[in-house]
Amino acid sequence: MSSTVASNAWAEIVHHASDGILEERWLPGQMTDGAFMASLALLALEAERLRPSAILIDATQFQYRPGPSVMEWRNNCIIPRYGSAGVRKFALLAPAGFPDTIEEGGKEVIDGPAIFPTAWFSGRSRAIEWLKSS
Repeated sequence: MSSTVASNAWAEIVHHASDGILEERWLPGQMTDGAFMASLALLALEAERLRPSAILIDATQFQYRPGPSVMEWRNNCIIPRYGSAGVRKFALLAPAGFPDTIEEGGKEVIDGPAIFPTAWFSGRSRAIEWLKSS
């Protein structure tokens, strides 16, 4: 069973309890660095509360480019929270035409300070299949 557990103007967070997946679905529209950071902090808070084994980011409608210091903030302040919540895999569902997805020969990587693998996907079912695999 899936349920929306949190949302704001830029994203909604859905818990797929039976699969152990917490999903952030980015919504279309204008976003600032502060809005992006608030949305990631909301996801981290829900990960700490629900302790999923995996996180899925649906970036198919994502239209924002983070400012120069935002990704450093994400690496320092958000990624470690996912690890401490017990996340073991992190998948990103990419918009059409995104390079280096798993389906296009891309590989899973350890992103920044993460203690779990991350992979980009062009297909939702493939991403979920990977997240559920051991």
